[in-house]
Amino acid sequence: MSAKKHYQTAEEDRISLKQKAAYSIGMLVNNLQAAAMPAMVVILNLGLGMDVLWVGLIGAIPRIFDAISDPLVGYISDNTRTRWGRRRPFIFVGAITAGIIFALMWQLPSGYIDFLKKAPVLEHQGYSIGQSPVVFNKAGGVELEYDASIQPTAQFVFYGPKTLAIDAVSPTSTNLDGFPQVELNVLKPEGSKLRLVFYESVSSNSENPSDGETYAIDLSDAQLKQKGGNLYNFDLADMQSMPSDDAPQGNGTLDLQAIDRVSVEFAGLTGAGTVTVQSIKLKKSDGFYVFWFWLFLFMSILFFLAYTVYATPFVAFGYEMTADYHERTRLHAFANTVGQLAWLGVPWFYAIMSSALFRDTVHGARTLAWVVGGVVAVFGILPAIFLKERPTLTPVVNAGKGLMANMKEFFAGIKTTLSCSPFVKICGTTFLVFNGFQLGMSFSIYVMIYYLFGGNDGDAGKLMGWYGMLTSIATLGVIPLTGWIGTKIGKRQTFMITISLSLFGYALKWIGYNPDYPYMLLMATPFVAFGTGSLFTLMGSMISDVCDYDELETHQRREGVFGAIYWWMVKVGMALAGILTGVLLKVAGFDVALGAAQASSTLFWIRIFDVGVPLVTSAIALFIMMSYEITETKAHEIRLELESRRGKIANAEGPENE
Repeated sequence: MSAKKHYQTAEEDRISLKQKAAYSIGMLVNNLQAAAMPAMVVILNLGLGMDVLWVGLIGAIPRIFDAISDPLVGYISDNTRTRWGRRRPFIFVGAITAGIIFALMWQLPSGYIDFLKKAPVLEHQGYSIGQSPVVFNKAGGVELEYDASIQPTAQFVFYGPKTLAIDAVSPTSTNLDGFPQVELNVLKPEGSKLRLVFYESVSSNSENPSDGETYAIDLSDAQLKQKGGNLYNFDLADMQSMPSDDAPQGNGTLDLQAIDRVSVEFAGLTGAGTVTVQSIKLKKSDGFYVFWFWLFLFMSILFFLAYTVYATPFVAFGYEMTADYHERTRLHAFANTVGQLAWLGVPWFYAIMSSALFRDTVHGARTLAWVVGGVVAVFGILPAIFLKERPTLTPVVNAGKGLMANMKEFFAGIKTTLSCSPFVKICGTTFLVFNGFQLGMSFSIYVMIYYLFGGNDGDAGKLMGWYGMLTSIATLGVIPLTGWIGTKIGKRQTFMITISLSLFGYALKWIGYNPDYPYMLLMATPFVAFGTGSLFTLMGSMISDVCDYDELETHQRREGVFGAIYWWMVKVGMALAGILTGVLLKVAGFDVALGAAQASSTLFWIRIFDVGVPLVTSAIALFIMMSYEITETKAHEIRLELESRRGKIANAEGPENE
């Protein structure tokens, strides 16, 4: 059997370290934009309180517009000629626009105020009649053991008003009047009575007067909406005024700014046991969520359009920086290694947003978005400034043509691109591997919060941070290893090895999801890293080869269109993953309002979706890539023929046998 042929990289085909660094910074910004949205969009559900199906639509609909704009921007950049080049003007404008829009779209108001959370509540105290003080459980709720032989009643008290302030700096409570609904999550003993009481303070303050009235509601009333046996929803208007010696002549209105304390009271207790209050929330009206759904959806569409203006020409730039088979792999290995640094920080986003630095996760998202947007705008323009474009190899195909002629050319090019067999295999493989991974990971934070940590989002955020960071660190090693192996045994063979290792990693996640030892999950990270780490390193290099393959057939250089359609496939998959996340959470029976009281069957199915989806999709991708046809030898033969056609004598050094 003859030794495998390898071809040396000519000096003229090598990319300088400065150019690789400039392109790598752009890849970092590109990855940050791609990673930040899925990392933060969970806040719309777990922070703002928006329905999971609505959140799924927000993840899906903008991708539809994105899918249309991607090939169009690719076609335009392929056929643009300016004094600054084909790609650089788009990269410059796209980075600034995307950064600004991203920062603005996350300036959301709070959707609810939870009395039991550390933010915006600065302090709270609970006590029982005849019992010891309450304790906080790991889900953030409060628990109290009772013994009816001593006292048949129990009571929790939480204090205000400034402890309920939306603005923690303010010495008094800020406006709470925009929260007309109440949601109480209580695990009460069967047969006991339950009521919620709001007490006003007595104050003569002209800016915030109050008259000491008391308002209560009997939550044992069958007409009240009750879900899952422990969730009560009602309007503040349903609360009834109670006679009070301190306020014999009140104004007949519950003054939210004057809330002195809130009491959850149990009566008619029998035997001994535990009463638990999981959450007490003041919520915005339904119209609030409808308004912000449409506004956030609109802003998301604008963001993805701006992101496309940046990303499509940028990616195309990488495909045309060198004509050498191996230098392409080295470039994408280098760029993806630097780009992977974005994934070191992004897994910590939820932990940051839910930390004590902020009043609530929505406040954390507002602040974090300014940082992300600033990084995108400032660093995203660097490739436009420092990268140098290779000389154009083909004339402008749309010169002197009208709109209709250009559109006809555009759609004809799309058809030709989609008929390229090796390219279709690359797209299908990426669609399955990456979007299977994305869809699976969409469930991971839910598994961590509600299965591993019983509703404690702080601890779950930390584990998510460690899992993501260790995966990213492992990926930093996988990427150059992939590049090195790819230059030795070929890109297709390398893909088969790395994706097989990732399958083993996904299987390990099932074992790692152990509530008794939650950090066992981290043992899967080195193997999972082989999937995401190798994918874009190999696929980016392969698409460069496909562009040569296509030029041989069509006599055109169309990196922009190929890159656009490739990422179009990725984004369509991400759109599908976004909406499927919401649908599958609904199918599993998940309801964020239930908090830690999710059904065991719900948690089981969420784990199935988390682990099973990437296992199946990656296995199918391996089967597809088995028939990928562009080998190193074939790529070299294509290059020789292309350069002969252009009138250039290619590097004719014979292959080295290793």
